[in-house]
Amino acid sequence: MNFFRRWHAHQEFRHHFGHHAHGHHFGRHADADGFAEHLLARVGAKLDLDDGQQRRLQAWFGQLQQQRDALRGLARGPELVGLIAGERFPGESAQQLLDAKLDALRAAGPALIGSFADFFDSLDGEQRQVLRFMMRRFGHSRRHGDAA
Repeated sequence: MNFFRRWHAHQEFRHHFGHHAHGHHFGRHADADGFAEHLLARVGAKLDLDDGQQRRLQAWFGQLQQQRDALRGLARGPELVGLIAGERFPGESAQQLLDAKLDALRAAGPALIGSFADFFDSLDGEQRQVLRFMMRRFGHSRRHGDAA
């Protein structure tokens, strides 16, 4: 069984028939095609946000994207290339790299939570209900998509 051939075929299928034309676009091209702006505008419209609420949502989403990018950098950074450059895999160095990245994420966590709390607390009762409904729908579509 050739793993790389199967992986490549899967990637080609995903590229041509899925995940780009249908469903969400949280993949690697999410920022390139303006999806973040589209998502913020759509959520803002659904929740009928005022300017202050929209700014709070944008601030939280910006922090969320920074953390996502930091986590993605773990698998794509030059440090990983250095780890696999030798004849033997340096497990201790890999653990130190992982711990450093996780510590950075933990350090940013309170600000991320605070930013979302600021946004959420600015919503009125009806907006909170709409947000809860949207999150349930999003969570359901993710579970359904993962099962397929």
